[in-house]
Amino acid sequence: MKKLDNKQIYINRQYLINNYDILKKKAENSKIMSVIKGDAYGHGIQQCSDVLEKNGCNHFYVARLDDAISLRKKHQKKINIYLLSGTISKEICGYIKRYEITPIINNLKQLEIFNRFIPHTKFVLHFDTGMNRLGFKIEEINQIKELSILKNVQFLMTHLSSADEQNIKECRFQLNQLKRINKLFNKPLSIANSSGIFLGKSFHLNYVRPGKSLYGINPFLKKSFGLKGVMSIYAPILQITSIKKGQTVGYSKTFKAKKNIKVATVDFGYSDGYLRSGSNRTKVFIDGIICNVLGRVSMDLITIDVSNVDENSLYLGKPVEILGENQSCEDLALELGTNEHEVLISLGKNSKKVYI
Repeated sequence: MKKLDNKQIYINRQYLINNYDILKKKAENSKIMSVIKGDAYGHGIQQCSDVLEKNGCNHFYVARLDDAISLRKKHQKKINIYLLSGTISKEICGYIKRYEITPIINNLKQLEIFNRFIPHTKFVLHFDTGMNRLGFKIEEINQIKELSILKNVQFLMTHLSSADEQNIKECRFQLNQLKRINKLFNKPLSIANSSGIFLGKSFHLNYVRPGKSLYGINPFLKKSFGLKGVMSIYAPILQITSIKKGQTVGYSKTFKAKKNIKVATVDFGYSDGYLRSGSNRTKVFIDGIICNVLGRVSMDLITIDVSNVDENSLYLGKPVEILGENQSCEDLALELGTNEHEVLISLGKNSKKVYI
């Protein structure tokens, strides 16, 4: 990559396949339900679902109805599509029936709407075992266990609240709660997200729901499982200049040079999803060399210290690695003070991508 005119986001299909294969092997006795919500974590829902479907995945999990409909139109009847947001209106029920989507029913009101309009549709029951976000409360079981529509339940699910932290005690509590609930239903089960898959076989059950690990994010910090970052981002240098000791960079003069340095201005900013929290704290790479971000992140620009980069290799259009071989999503998330999910979705949102 010798020169860029604009920022470039690359999505590596082979790395996505690599990650899927690792997860499939890890949970070999379970069905993989690929989580592609948030536009496949910023990677492109249509393209990623196509790659995964061609490599054997036929269960997909989305958060929004629009995504479910677009998937069905693309894949026709080849795949199973699960909708997290469930049934909140007659209109949504109509779309679910028309496009053969499997809703995840999260509460009594959703179940009432479902039972009124599409009672013969297969669905999933979601129980809250500790997340306190979505799902039936355990004390509500008696209100649903005798309903005739339960014959259409495909499986029961819950969501782990503390798998990322490897809080085994809490995770086992939730697992045991789900199993206890299932004594009344006798259905297949699902509890494991990406991190849950790596907690051990006891969490795999019938379905696993990997999200971030599909895109190369290791479920546990500083542990590698052979997963590869699917997204890489490069942006061009627009200007190279020198500043003297005591001079400042950017809005509000938040960076002041302690010595004479060489700086470059890069065509990338918070309008591209690079969070302002990265001001004066993040780094990028040029030819594998660390270049610190100086001053405030602007809407379309960042300014970086290129003093350690060979002067002969600096030029307008020179690619700067925002995310890639030298800069993992995990590292960038730590520097930005957020999680990897937000980093990927922010950087990938509304951006053209090159699929390689």
